[in-house]
Amino acid sequence: MFVQQSNIIGMKEGFSQIRVFRLDQFNYPKFRKKIIDLYLNAFTTGEYAQYIPLESAESTLDEMLRNGWGNMAFVGDKLAGVLIALPLSHDNDFPHNKCFRIPVESSLYIAEVMTHSDFRGKGVASKLIENFLEEAKDNYTDVVIRVWDKNEPALSLYEKMGFERMDVDIVQTKFRDKNEAFEMRKIYLFKRIR
Repeated sequence: MFVQQSNIIGMKEGFSQIRVFRLDQFNYPKFRKKIIDLYLNAFTTGEYAQYIPLESAESTLDEMLRNGWGNMAFVGDKLAGVLIALPLSHDNDFPHNKCFRIPVESSLYIAEVMTHSDFRGKGVASKLIENFLEEAKDNYTDVVIRVWDKNEPALSLYEKMGFERMDVDIVQTKFRDKNEAFEMRKIYLFKRIR
């Protein structure tokens, strides 16, 4: 079996159940196309959309799954969400010199939490995060995530889940379309998990 089921969680609002499976470099090839499609759906649609070329999505995900792992959430046979994390030492943007209270060597960086637009607001992201943190606490002490400062729903979710804002951020250049760049300020949040 390529995928190991980690739990089954009941869902409200018409979704009879969500199944959460581990994602790693071994089963990623089997689900690669679905994950790339989800990545593009999650980040190029809706209020917080940006332009991401297919080749960029492919290379970004391939690199993350070479060094990271996470969880996939399915509703029926549809991929509803994915969480990908890496050791914090792999986040080249993390301001180590300003964050002395975060032990880099024993911390994780949640690089992506993505939910398909059909499943937003249905608890998929929170279930992915809860499940991942439960598994991660055996080997890690802290987890860090960063989010666009304008993405209030994500910020609200992470804070409800016990993540605390840090006094550090980064600015990245993103694109609204092929030719229109904009600056995206991302806020770091952390949570002690052990």
